[in-house]
Amino acid sequence: MNSLAESVNERQASFLGRCFEILEDELCGKSREKNEFYMNCISHLSRHNYLTTTQIRECDTSSDEERKRDDKTYRKWLQDFMAALNSNRSRLQTELSQYRLTKFPHIEYVKGIKGKEAHFYVTSDDATTGDNGVAGGDESTGAIGSDYSTIRYKTEKISRPPWYLSIANPLFRTQKARGLSALSALVVVFLLLPLAIGYIYLFHPNDPWLVALFAVLLAADLMLTAPTLKILRLITRKITIVDSIRLPLSSVCIAEITNVGANNPSSTERHLSVVTVSANCPVCNDKYGLESSVFLEQRGLTNSRIIGICYNNPMMHRYTFDKDLMTGERLQNV
Repeated sequence: MNSLAESVNERQASFLGRCFEILEDELCGKSREKNEFYMNCISHLSRHNYLTTTQIRECDTSSDEERKRDDKTYRKWLQDFMAALNSNRSRLQTELSQYRLTKFPHIEYVKGIKGKEAHFYVTSDDATTGDNGVAGGDESTGAIGSDYSTIRYKTEKISRPPWYLSIANPLFRTQKARGLSALSALVVVFLLLPLAIGYIYLFHPNDPWLVALFAVLLAADLMLTAPTLKILRLITRKITIVDSIRLPLSSVCIAEITNVGANNPSSTERHLSVVTVSANCPVCNDKYGLESSVFLEQRGLTNSRIIGICYNNPMMHRYTFDKDLMTGERLQNV
């Protein structure tokens, strides 16, 4: 029993190490000190059940004792890692199968009470892979490629998202903020600007100053219409394809849950994450060895469903896309 627990603990720590590699630039920038600190914390958690606030100071091996920071700073650094794990969960959980894990590991913090020292420890959520994914801790993912019916998507975060998504990100935190943002966008882009443009065009077509203003308002309306539609789709459907010349193919923006309100869905907080999504088509990967041949496309004028399409056989190899599980099922009716 103990050896099994140690095996799971080591795999969880290895998974956290992989997550840190993905989030390294976001967490550390160019700081070698923070990089070594995070790696030492993960190494300690892999060998022990917990990391106390006293031990966390020892994880900073890049400075001598006199130049070390206070415990509050080290605690804040580790809490930043905890927050990054949570906010990037959708794309990180695609790595679970590589470590034979079915539950998403994360780090919890327990405050010190009654003489017990505050500490961090590794725990797991409920299973995040369904019946079509990894069924148990010791099972492999080879079954995905054998029945040709299920795929698992992988993601890569985009470091420089479109400007309007960076501006909209703070407005997506709460449901109230999202509602006010949607109402404001509708009023400004689809009511006030068209009314102002129409008024100048109909009643003051010869005034040079108003004609210049007309050109500015028209350009603003044309520039804001597409981003506004993207943001409205994010509010209603929680995901949208991001079309941009400078972004890679199959780029999407996902409104990810960062904090679930207790017994109150309206208090659920969200964060916008822009990623590129791809997957191996099980048919083409098995037959030809093609990798990452499935990309996302938005099809239909009314429901605008996002599906995965294999570029090698776009007519027959099509799959659903679940943004939370990052899995897809083969579409039979194409």
